[in-house]
Amino acid sequence: MARRSIAAAGEVEALRGRVQQWRLTRPRQGRMPEALWRAAVSAAQRYGVSHVARALGVGHAALKARTSAAHPPSRQSGEVGRPDGFVEVSAAQWLAPGPASNLVIEYVAREGSRLTLTVPASCQGFDVLALVAALRGP
Repeated sequence: MARRSIAAAGEVEALRGRVQQWRLTRPRQGRMPEALWRAAVSAAQRYGVSHVARALGVGHAALKARTSAAHPPSRQSGEVGRPDGFVEVSAAQWLAPGPASNLVIEYVAREGSRLTLTVPASCQGFDVLALVAALRGP
């Protein structure tokens, strides 16, 4: 299991325990406290709305709306400019014999927006990681 998956499981499980404790000890039916919603939004920004909503037993639509309205999570000081996803490059594009073909880059943001770029083969020294960092923003 990847280190990030273990961290996600631990963090979401701890939050799940806090939500369950609140549900068991609340005096009457009512809205979940804002502190728990903020923690749920923070977890959803890092690990995905569906995963967190399912684990916590909260409404997917409500968590998605709160996550969409929230500011993106701030990066740790050591992570500035570093994308937290991955960059997939077809080995055929780099290892194919003969004339180089165009490089196709498809960027999918966490909220679902998509950008496809075609970089001509004549463009040498193209920095894919710098492009992704620029697309992700500060």
